[in-house]
Amino acid sequence: MTSDFARVPLPSCRSGGDRASVAEGIAAWLGSAAMTALLAAFGFRLPAAAPLGDRLADAARFSNRWDYRRGKERHQAVGEKFEPELDALIRRATTALGLADCATPAARRYDHVLVLGGGVRTMLARANLAATTVLQDGIGVSAVAGLGSTRPLVGQAETTRALGLRPCPTEGDAVAESLRREFGLGEPTSCRDGDGWWVREHVDVRPPVSVLASPSTRPGMRANTADTFVGWAELLPGAARGARLLLVTTDMFVPFQHCDAVRVLGLGYGAAIETIGFATATSQWVQPADTFEVLQEVRSAIRSMQLLYAAVD
Repeated sequence: MTSDFARVPLPSCRSGGDRASVAEGIAAWLGSAAMTALLAAFGFRLPAAAPLGDRLADAARFSNRWDYRRGKERHQAVGEKFEPELDALIRRATTALGLADCATPAARRYDHVLVLGGGVRTMLARANLAATTVLQDGIGVSAVAGLGSTRPLVGQAETTRALGLRPCPTEGDAVAESLRREFGLGEPTSCRDGDGWWVREHVDVRPPVSVLASPSTRPGMRANTADTFVGWAELLPGAARGARLLLVTTDMFVPFQHCDAVRVLGLGYGAAIETIGFATATSQWVQPADTFEVLQEVRSAIRSMQLLYAAVD
């Protein structure tokens, strides 16, 4: 089996919303040596001469093989173990595809750092990476925002207490608490809310920090990553337009959340987007990810690239 793979850049949207560059990036990622070897290890090959939309559809159908969630939440997924040689190949290929070793920003200045929402432990890891990047490493940024939702966090009260945090009944509260700790925030200087959303702002610190709980754009369903991007752009009007953004998340979620951001904020608002993620393998807050969990997020990335390509095609 191949020992090493070249790192594959994620699709990018140049400032102003260049759609051609997005499609080129999707094609390069899907047709990379790393993806080709990963699919081949599971007995599948994409037709090289087929249109990009067809290849994405074929890859998405095959990725059902890696759907360990079956409609459930990520922490409820039931996975499988792989033989050592296959496990090692999966790890090398997915690292090259952007699902690991992606915690260092490429630039020294951004307009906004967006810390994406999650559970309590995940949020502490993401907030720590954001604070380290901005406060310790000296990356310049005009503002920081934590993006969450009103999704209830079930069964995390004991964890919250053990970590010395205030109660976090919702994802948005976990975002607020983690940023409060890692950025040394006091109480919000202003709060506003509406039907299924709220915004808490800290304008007495530099850079200023906002925390948002965004509403869902899909009636009857909880807000997802793309919804929080929409919420940030609409609840803080003008922030996204033409901005240079650094997104902070978990390493194995980087490709799919990056593609969602390119689709919503890049194409929609002309923003330039870069995404980094803390390393699950070495985090003090979360357990290392199982290999099947990483494969699940390759599937998420393929599906997000389908949506992204549909938006530019």
